[in-house]
Amino acid sequence: MTQTISRLYGAASDATACLADLKEHGFGEGEVYAVSPPPPGQNDLSTLAAAIAQGNVLKAKAAVYAQGVAKGGTLITVHAPFGAAAKATGILDRHNPIDSGVPDPVYPRITYDDAAPFSSSLQIPALLSDPAPLSSFWSLPVLTEGPAPLSETFALPTQSSNAAPLSSAIGWSTLSSNPAPLSSLFKIPVLRS
Repeated sequence: MTQTISRLYGAASDATACLADLKEHGFGEGEVYAVSPPPPGQNDLSTLAAAIAQGNVLKAKAAVYAQGVAKGGTLITVHAPFGAAAKATGILDRHNPIDSGVPDPVYPRITYDDAAPFSSSLQIPALLSDPAPLSSFWSLPVLTEGPAPLSETFALPTQSSNAAPLSSAIGWSTLSSNPAPLSSLFKIPVLRS
């Protein structure tokens, strides 16, 4: 999984320095994509947007970036591999990018609590005002008068006359004369003495 980060540079020297810095820090050709300003008189916005979109940039964003490139800017897009987005963003930001017109995404700040690591990781509050959150989520009553509320909710019988209902439903026999049924099923050899 990669994260796409784009920055627009007003000066060609800043863009060149940024590309060299990215290469020095291990970002390869398949991860870095640059679009430089076209020669004068050839700055058609739709052509520039198509060239930017070739670098796996969303078309809506590419159209906005194309306006900056048409005015002489250079767009650098990095497809940072998992875990390298912060490093790529730091490199892109230290080479004087200019406003591209596309706002950066805002990610909520994650607070981590050592006392509740699972809740912190999933960003679920550890304490809720709801005494039965799962019942509320699934719209199931907390208390019922019946002895088997789940069976009643899904209209399932609570008892079956079948001794092996799961095996019967799947079509497997409960007893087998084969000492290694799974090995036989998948044709895996079994050790014999």
